[in-house]
Amino acid sequence: MVAAPPNLTVVSGRVLARRPHDALRYWDVVTLEVDGAAPVPGFRDLLSGNLKPEVSGFGLPVAVHRDLLGDARPGWHLRLRVKQTPNGPMAERHPPPGELLIAPTTTAP
Repeated sequence: MVAAPPNLTVVSGRVLARRPHDALRYWDVVTLEVDGAAPVPGFRDLLSGNLKPEVSGFGLPVAVHRDLLGDARPGWHLRLRVKQTPNGPMAERHPPPGELLIAPTTTAP
């Protein structure tokens, strides 16, 4: 297996679904209807070029450590930093302060 180069992208969107991760204990898979993606300064951006927020219903599955999500559920808005891994998109385990936003609304905070 080849490791992805160091990379990080800010991704935001509405939570469509949330379920336990099949292989990672204490992690969930959150499917996001992406409404935005942007590079993080100093890192390669391997995700935003492949995301098409204008496509209605687009769902991006992202692995997120469960303790970061709290009560987040479908309909909530989520903004987080995500890296592309060989197993798919994965959120930072320990995001810097202010880099993880979760709001119980259908619009951006």
